[in-house]
Amino acid sequence: MNIYEKVEKNINDLVENNVNWSACATPEEMQKAREGQLTLKFFDKEIPAEWLKDIKGKKVLCLAGAGGLQAPLLACAGAEVTVLDLSEKMLEKDKEIAEKEHLSIRIEKGNMCDLSRFENDSFDYILIPRKNMYNIIFANFYVNLAK
Repeated sequence: MNIYEKVEKNINDLVENNVNWSACATPEEMQKAREGQLTLKFFDKEIPAEWLKDIKGKKVLCLAGAGGLQAPLLACAGAEVTVLDLSEKMLEKDKEIAEKEHLSIRIEKGNMCDLSRFENDSFDYILIPRKNMYNIIFANFYVNLAK
């Protein structure tokens, strides 16, 4: 098993055990986003509202951001959303909400260290939950060790 498979397994296990950061958007949060009151939180921090005010029609990539929270809220607010994540369990949450809420979300399973599937300038915004900075450093450390 390579490092990415181990990371996916660990995340999938955490999701199956209902870790708090894998909670999905609530119906109330989605309704507010549809009404133009989009609120995105990453742990205890909230993205400033002025950053999100013109999100409608924008192409947004949620990198390692599956889990039924950011992507559905952005889609409810009118963004064209793509979510890329390593964890199948996290992606399943986005798929379930997208189907239930009739949202158009492009869902891709993959490694955020390889974005070659996307053309340059494909997105207006890229969201990466801050926890993933540690994952990037960790993954790069192991990639560099393997060279």
